[in-house]
Amino acid sequence: MDRAVVQFGLDPLFVGEYTPYELTLLVKQKQKRDQDEYENMLCLSWHVEAFARQKRLPTLAKVLRDARKKPKKKVSKSDAILKAMAAEKGIII
Repeated sequence: MDRAVVQFGLDPLFVGEYTPYELTLLVKQKQKRDQDEYENMLCLSWHVEAFARQKRLPTLAKVLRDARKKPKKKVSKSDAILKAMAAEKGIII
């Protein structure tokens, strides 16, 4: 029991203060963090290999500038229809 508690990053001295439900939530949080970290590492390794295969590497400044751009909002067809319907009723969105 103590080994599993430490494996999930919990202090064995305070485990008795949690309900079984709270312990389940803490374990799920730890699993989610681990999964996110794993996916981030996969993403990093993919990008490292993608950059390694390029003939001409872009400058770091350009890569960072492109990464910091905010994505442009696309107006979907359904949004356009809803806005048109609202305009017919006299509602300005």
